[in-house]
Amino acid sequence: MAKSSKSARKTAVRYVLGDENFAAITAVEGLKLSAEGEKRLKRARSMSPAKRRAATIAAYKSARGR
Repeated sequence: MAKSSKSARKTAVRYVLGDENFAAITAVEGLKLSAEGEKRLKRARSMSPAKRRAATIAAYKSARGR
């Protein structure tokens, strides 16, 4: 049986992307935000994380007709 080494395990590293990095990645993938999405992103900068999530969920639901 192979030995398991604790030093070989790596923990997951999380990264938070800013607006510019996110825009660069989506541009490479060929995606572009709509004018409404751009406005929502600008408004979200001043919101708390909870309000930002709520706005994102509301936008998703309205886009899906829910």
